[in-house]
Amino acid sequence: MWTHGVHLIASSAYDLNLRRPAGTTQYIVCPAGAVSTPCAGPTLTAPNFDSGLLSEGAINPNVGQINALISPGLNNYNSLFVQLRRRASHGLQLMTSYTWSKNIDSNGVDFNNQFSFSNTHSPSLLDQSQRLSIAAVWQPQTSGLSGFTKAFLSHWTLSTLMAFNSGRPYSPLLNSACTGPNLNTCNGSNDSLNDSAANESTNNTAPGIGGAGPSPNYGLNSFYGPWIDEVDLGLERKFHITEHHVISLKAQVFNLANHANFYVQNGSGINQTQYNPVGPTCGDGATLQQTCYLIPNSGPGNFQTLQSIGQLNGPRVFQFSFAYSF
Repeated sequence: MWTHGVHLIASSAYDLNLRRPAGTTQYIVCPAGAVSTPCAGPTLTAPNFDSGLLSEGAINPNVGQINALISPGLNNYNSLFVQLRRRASHGLQLMTSYTWSKNIDSNGVDFNNQFSFSNTHSPSLLDQSQRLSIAAVWQPQTSGLSGFTKAFLSHWTLSTLMAFNSGRPYSPLLNSACTGPNLNTCNGSNDSLNDSAANESTNNTAPGIGGAGPSPNYGLNSFYGPWIDEVDLGLERKFHITEHHVISLKAQVFNLANHANFYVQNGSGINQTQYNPVGPTCGDGATLQQTCYLIPNSGPGNFQTLQSIGQLNGPRVFQFSFAYSF
């Protein structure tokens, strides 16, 4: 299946009272294990988006922020779906389905820079590239049997449902609270940049990144959470007392493998904070050419740490039921 790009309704808001900033910020990506600045590493340059300079760059300084809802974004969904059904002998039925897909946003979906949508080509928050489902039901056939063997094997049903789905995407973010090492060179709230900025600190724009700025060296939704794997099993035995009176005993187990499944999407269930942006001029609201050192967020609860609050289901669960029909 292939879909042409679909515009999204009111995907975000942007400030009509701003001029494009003239300054630039040089981001220096510190190596793993770095705890202080200065450091050496890959260098990236982006427009200077700190809130102080943007306020000074208002088209009309007597007017505050003027927001407008726009629909610039495109969403494409392409997929391949395969299904196999098989009614085997001896009471066995199988069904397997597999979906490979890509769900891509572009042209301003979840934008974080109102002056350029160039970095918004990314997987959608709903993107799950692979999904495999397997269902099976087995009812032993007793034709040709007799006596105790037939009575023992009759009226059993064994069933299973298995689902294996790839994880959902999320974005690596900068720490807008500016915590971590080198606090003496961290400018506090000034390091949280404007609503329409690369290191944004509010939910006014870029709703897909939850109110914090994406790491400039990675695209939006460039990381994926762990796979979601679930295996359920059911066993049922029916006892026919008479033609119209039947007793059913059923046992079911959910999440048979006791696998921990985490809901990781848009910041839920995982720590997205990848770097702490620090430096004497980083987001200071005064310097035209700024430098921000990106120190990796390390230590307990660091980047990509799974959180129990994002767990989809608990441990293995057993369920037993009794039914009488007449």
